[in-house]
Amino acid sequence: MINVFIISNCKILLTLLGQHLSFFDDIRVLEIISFDEIGQAASLKKTGSAQKPDTIIFVSGTQWPDLKKKLLRVKKHFPDTPIIFLSSRAEPESMEFNIIKWGARGFLNSTAPSETLIKAVRACYAGEIWASRKFAGKMMDDWGEEKLFAGPRKSVQVIPGRLTRQELKVIMLIASGFRNAEIGKKLFISESTVKTHINRIFKKINVKNRLQATLWAAKHLAGQKARPLSS
Repeated sequence: MINVFIISNCKILLTLLGQHLSFFDDIRVLEIISFDEIGQAASLKKTGSAQKPDTIIFVSGTQWPDLKKKLLRVKKHFPDTPIIFLSSRAEPESMEFNIIKWGARGFLNSTAPSETLIKAVRACYAGEIWASRKFAGKMMDDWGEEKLFAGPRKSVQVIPGRLTRQELKVIMLIASGFRNAEIGKKLFISESTVKTHINRIFKKINVKNRLQATLWAAKHLAGQKARPLSS
């Protein structure tokens, strides 16, 4: 059973979303609360008077101008609980990247089909990151060859885990849910070569599976900047 908190300042949306999630046998809505009630809910959890949420659905709105501050406040009260950010309005593409960088495990727009939210809840509960493939593209742009590997070939760059350029691309595609065959097509390499890269990546960053690699990528790659080192 996945225990869910829903946080929103729109009472109508809270009610409707809670009713929708309650239709699924593996999901139970523990609390539907406004942002102002977050501290109270956290206090109850600490005293044992309320159950700990397995996942939090954080619904944004135009009435929440200090989005980063509010999201970080939720993280502070529930540091070990994955947060799914549900935007109630159209957001620029950069917003998804920032939201996940600030600590959310999933990003959805309210225009997405309702079944997508259910998939996101289940995926984040399982420890995965729910993000669009554009998210991987944004990460790859920020870590692209022109920015990250500019300059003489002998120049050594700081890359977490000492991954190679190709390994960096592979792990970002893994983090966005691409399978081995899809990664091979995107990078113009064979599926067996993809498997070889993945085995080397797992050894370098000391993980055992794709889930752990995805979590590692979210922690170490999002928002990072390369710095040159002397060889």
